[in-house]
Amino acid sequence: MHEYILILIVAAGVTYLVTPFVRSLAVATGAFTPVRERDVHTTPIPRLGGVGIYLGFVAAALVARALPYLGTLFSTRQILGIVAAGGIVCLLGAFDDIRELDWPTKLAGQVLAAGLMAYTGVQLLSLPIFGYTVLPTPVLVAITVFVVIATTNAVNFIDGLDGLAAGLVGIAALAFFTYSYIVSHSFVPANVFSTATFISAALVGVAAGSSRTTSIRPASSWATRGLSRWGCSSRRR
Repeated sequence: MHEYILILIVAAGVTYLVTPFVRSLAVATGAFTPVRERDVHTTPIPRLGGVGIYLGFVAAALVARALPYLGTLFSTRQILGIVAAGGIVCLLGAFDDIRELDWPTKLAGQVLAAGLMAYTGVQLLSLPIFGYTVLPTPVLVAITVFVVIATTNAVNFIDGLDGLAAGLVGIAALAFFTYSYIVSHSFVPANVFSTATFISAALVGVAAGSSRTTSIRPASSWATRGLSRWGCSSRRR
């Protein structure tokens, strides 16, 4: 548990500290959110908030790699795949925040990122249908990509109220962390250090760290956490 607490603190601390710099970058590049009907704010708000969140997540991954127990998780490509996929969507979201991208470009980027996650082992292995249903690998990969994209855009669409997306993702990540940590104790032998639990802890941290201010809107770049969150809920290959 000590390593997870450290990861949470690092993720929250880095996200908290880089937020002002990201805001300055948004102001300098003119990345502002116009007021929409579904928004609560009445004045344009700087974007690029997801960049700070992504940096906090990467910092947590780097620290985890140096730890004695969580470091063993990097023997597979799963965490690297999640970091790389998150980077793709974060970069795409940043470009979209500065210069509006058309929806086919954004969708293509999301498909690429989700496919990369599945390729590195972050994918569904079965479905909870009629107990335990295993489908052909190509079908499960396609379902994984669909779930990632659907969740990514669902989080994006609900971000009309400052702090709403961060709160929901943070609560969901905390629930995933608790569930994964408890279930890990049932393993033989028990092992609470898993990719799912680490990703969840890091997401709780970045969600908490992003609450430094509500003057930055992380809407399109919230896809980073959408990808990561579904990565942590998928099982290992």
